Amino acid sequence: MPKAIANIFKVTTALYAVPVLVALFWATGVRADFMAESVDNNFPDEITAAAEEGKQLVIMFEQSGCPYCAQMHARVFPDPKVNKFYSDRFVMIQSNIRGDLPVVSPDGKKMTEKKLAHSLRVRATPVFIFYDKTGQQALKVTGFMDAEHFNKAGRYVADGVYKTKTSLYRYMLIN
Repeated sequence: MPKAIANIFKVTTALYAVPVLVALFWATGVRADFMAESVDNNFPDEITAAAEEGKQLVIMFEQSGCPYCAQMHARVFPDPKVNKFYSDRFVMIQSNIRGDLPVVSPDGKKMTEKKLAHSLRVRATPVFIFYDKTGQQALKVTGFMDAEHFNKAGRYVADGVYKTKTSLYRYMLIN
């Protein structure tokens, strides 16, 4: 009888473990090719390194428990069109709006992640701040975007449309 109970326990555990593992996979998503880890969170250096590769830097501000951040990771970043477009043109680094890690802001000031978020007026998440190759902020977008709109936001920056003073909203309407 104890063997039968042990087998039932194993089957029951497996039945519960599989959905939990699947849920964890979908919640975290697949790491996109354009996502990078910063060794020292020195954003001026990251902007320069990206520019040397012909790319631009995007900082994604997020926080633990943010459902829209999780949706970006699970549904948008793994999209093949997004992955290809952003991998060719951008390097994205994540920053925790409540984090205490030391960073060097894009304008060269030393502070923590949370102070950087505060200084850039990041109040909700996710927030994507795109920088041009000289380190100037090109675009700041707050909230979830589906794959099509996320690509359009990237194209708006990569193609230099932001320099024409055309709003992102108008750009998305006509493109």
